[in-house]
Amino acid sequence: MKVANKARHGLIFLLVVGMSSPSMAAARATQVGPRPTLEQPPTVEHFATTAEALKQVLAIPARVVAFGEYHQTTQTAEIRSSLARFTAELLPQVAKLSTDLVVETWVADGRCGKQEDKVVAEVQTTTERPPETESEIVTLLKRAQAAGVAPHILKMSCKDYASVTTKDGDTDFIKMLTLTRQRLQGEVSRYLSASLPADGKGARIVAVYGGALHNDLYPAPSHRFFTFGPTLFAKTKGQYLEVDLFVPEYILTDKRMATEPWFASFKVGVKAGDAMLIRRSERSYIIVFPLTAHPAPPSSSAPLAPQ
Repeated sequence: MKVANKARHGLIFLLVVGMSSPSMAAARATQVGPRPTLEQPPTVEHFATTAEALKQVLAIPARVVAFGEYHQTTQTAEIRSSLARFTAELLPQVAKLSTDLVVETWVADGRCGKQEDKVVAEVQTTTERPPETESEIVTLLKRAQAAGVAPHILKMSCKDYASVTTKDGDTDFIKMLTLTRQRLQGEVSRYLSASLPADGKGARIVAVYGGALHNDLYPAPSHRFFTFGPTLFAKTKGQYLEVDLFVPEYILTDKRMATEPWFASFKVGVKAGDAMLIRRSERSYIIVFPLTAHPAPPSSSAPLAPQ
C-alpha cells in the first residue's frame, strides 16, 4: 500500500499556524453484516448540473450522507477543487435537510510541541495540498453555519499526536488514518443521536465531508480499518448514503482509479458542461463534476483562528 496515495484520498487538515496495529475490536467494528449489492455494471446518468444530480440522490431517505472527495494537490491547483464546488453548488441543498456537518479537519494550534509540529509538517508534505485549501475549508464552515447547519471539526489532543508518532519520531500514516476514522465515526454518531426527535419522526441528516476513503461503504480488505461506512450503515439501519465527489481532471490519469468498475463508463461519458451521476448501489453514488473549460481562480477567505 502506498501511504502517500492513501493520505491524499483520506485526509484533510486545517493548519492554522486521525495504537500499534488495528485491534480485534476495530476489526469487529467493521464486520457489520450485508450491504446493498453492488451493481454490475454501475449505472450512469447525465445532468446539466451537479445540483440536479445531488437532488436525485437526496430524495433517498437517509440519516447520514457522507461526502468523500479526491483531494486537490499543488499540481492541480489551477482547477477548482471539489471542496469549493461542494460549498458553492451542493451545500445549499444539503443544508435544507441537515442539522449538522462534520468536516474532516482539525486545528493545529501549537500546544503539543515538537510532536505536533512534526506530524503537521509531514502531513503537509504527503498530502501536497495547495495553500488555498485552508481558506476553502473556512468558507465551508462559515456558509454551513449561515445556512443553519451546525459545523463541526475534529479535535486532536497531545496524546493523539503521540499515538501516531513512531519511536523514530516519524508519522505513522496507518495509525493516522485509523485515528481519523475513529474521530469521524464518533462525531457523526454523537450528532446522529442528538438529531433524532423523541417521537422518532422528522429526523434530519447528519452530513460528513472528507476524503473518499473514510466514507466507503464497500472498502477493500486492506482499507477496512479506515472507513466508517459499514458501521454507520448498520447504526442507521441502512439509512446511510456514500456520495463521492470527483473532479474529472484529478482522476483521469490515476492508475488506481482506472481499476474501478465504473471508470470506463466515466472516461467515455465525461465532458465539459455535463455532470455525471454514477450509481454503484442503492446506497453508494459518485458525482462527477463537469470538465473545466476555463479554470477558475482559487477562492479566498479570512484565516481561521485557533479554537
